[in-house]
Amino acid sequence: MRISTQQLFDRGLQQIQDVTAQQQKTQLQLATGKKVLTPADDPVASTRILELNQELVLNNQFQRNIELVDGSLKYQDNTLGGINDVVQRIRELTVSAGNGTFSAEDLNSIAAEIDERLDQLAGLLNSKDASGGFMFAGYQGNTQPFQLNTSGAYEYEADEGKRFVQIDASVSIVSTSNGKDIFQDVASVKNTFFTVANASNQANPPAQITVGQVIDQDLYDAFYPEDLTIVFNSATDFNVTETSTGRTILANAPYQSNQAIVVNGVQFEIAGSPIAGDSFTVESTQKQGLLTTVEKFVYGLQNFDDSDVGRDSFNDLLATTIANLDNAETSILEARGQIGARLNAIETTDEQLKDVEILTQEILTGLESVDYAEAVSLLSVQQFTLQAAYSSYAQITSISLFDRLG
Repeated sequence: MRISTQQLFDRGLQQIQDVTAQQQKTQLQLATGKKVLTPADDPVASTRILELNQELVLNNQFQRNIELVDGSLKYQDNTLGGINDVVQRIRELTVSAGNGTFSAEDLNSIAAEIDERLDQLAGLLNSKDASGGFMFAGYQGNTQPFQLNTSGAYEYEADEGKRFVQIDASVSIVSTSNGKDIFQDVASVKNTFFTVANASNQANPPAQITVGQVIDQDLYDAFYPEDLTIVFNSATDFNVTETSTGRTILANAPYQSNQAIVVNGVQFEIAGSPIAGDSFTVESTQKQGLLTTVEKFVYGLQNFDDSDVGRDSFNDLLATTIANLDNAETSILEARGQIGARLNAIETTDEQLKDVEILTQEILTGLESVDYAEAVSLLSVQQFTLQAAYSSYAQITSISLFDRLG
């Protein structure tokens, strides 16, 4: 087999280029600290490295979610603690109002402080989280949950939703609480009611209805769970009917603004100048929101009747208010307990994610990190090989037939 001079040159040059490429690859591995530089280096390892990097990115996202949810839940817990403190103070004032020697003026003084506490309580129930959304508004983070209606009483205007945040591949945690569950749907110890002005009323400014109170529990229990509808025939008189049947309870009753209206054991007032067709309802319920409980007690303090019947009614209101405040406190404590359970779940999940991250990093390091001792040794061998290739190439290319003539 004949080998041309060109073939000798090409083969020698190819060897030099191959060793140089190997050396450059080793140098790049040392510079980057990575053993697998391209998928062609190790297709199986490259695929696994990609998967592990994706797992780490997802793991980091879950840890960021945990950090956000952890801060949000702790903020909620602190806020609930502040709400509970205010409720306890209102309860103390309620108990002190039971002093039988207090006059109507003394009770009005207590009503003034409780009214201030009511505003404070409403402010806490309308607290915002770190992102600027209302904490207890369910899905409607931009809607103030507890708002004053046309009659000056608080109503819940948000929804009953709960927002979830994913903190692991198969774990989602409730990140918010809705105010309806905690503060509105509180069981009342006795049958009670709430008052509503029809949104379609035409009087301008609109007439208002007070929160009212039960002044004869036995009489109201006998009527419960029926509702009352008050419809104005004119600016000076109204009818009261049983809502479900339309049965007339009071017909053409004379109207005077802020005059007490007593029907079937309940008392309330309508203030303003309603016109014909304006209507109001007294709706029965077994639940009573925290703010409504406080509002009704303030109403009872301000409308105290210093007669034997009036004192009996007031004492009944005292006992009912204290029991309902206790129920509200229980609801708040249950909410804090649920938040505590979520925080425990978050802590456990966070520890698991960190353990998984460490293990994944170890596996990833084993797959892609270069062994420096081995790489340096290989680089030395490649350098020696390259020098040998240069030397042999120089010798081969220097050979000439004329050197053999003589």
